[in-house]
Amino acid sequence: MNPFPNTPHLRALLLMLATLPACTTLDRLRAHQPNPDARLDALLELREPKAKSRDHCQEIWDADHAIVDCQRVQREIDRLYAEFPDNERILMANAVVQYADGRRESAQFLLDQLLSKPGSHPDAAILRSRIAFAEGNTNRARTLLKTQIKRAPDNAELHETLAAAYYLEGKYAEAENELRVATILGAPQWRVAYHQGLVQEALGRADLACTDYHRAIHLKPDFRAAMARIIGLSEQPECADLTEALESYRRN
Repeated sequence: MNPFPNTPHLRALLLMLATLPACTTLDRLRAHQPNPDARLDALLELREPKAKSRDHCQEIWDADHAIVDCQRVQREIDRLYAEFPDNERILMANAVVQYADGRRESAQFLLDQLLSKPGSHPDAAILRSRIAFAEGNTNRARTLLKTQIKRAPDNAELHETLAAAYYLEGKYAEAENELRVATILGAPQWRVAYHQGLVQEALGRADLACTDYHRAIHLKPDFRAAMARIIGLSEQPECADLTEALESYRRN
């Protein structure tokens, strides 16, 4: 399991592409908007209000709304991809949808196609790395992340994900170095603190790990993963005092 949470860009895209509104709106969009990027933008804008509801398929039990087919996003993005197979934004959106629906092989194919193109594709590299992590192929993830870092050396998320690769390989010094770079480049401090805690825990430094987890919770009080790590280490003398973390967690 990849211990590092999803990156913000991917989380946002996964959220926005979960459902679409009624068929007639989509048919009208296809008929009157020939520009593929504009069509993709319109689909995302149509989706955004739905993503804020309590559930992506809320309309199934809400009498005020029509039932939404949660597979329509994939079909619409597939349609765009068939029409514009070289459009990089559509490639990425299609890959995210395929990944979200559990079709890792299809997502991998699309991501590899995108990563073979010239230029920088950090989000594609990050998602492709997650697939490689799940397959146990950290070497593949590390190679493509290093390639993308050469093209976009100031991308903090690439360095964070490379730190994940090193962590999974047991290369903790390298992981710490990448986290330091990510911090300098502006990565969220709460997330870096959590990642640093994972490294310290792996090195057997429970006191430093708990310090990092406490810092992560202080910066992001609703961070369940960090709280879980502290609770898991509570039998260690250095981590026995959960008072501060629990109070911060309850206040959220």
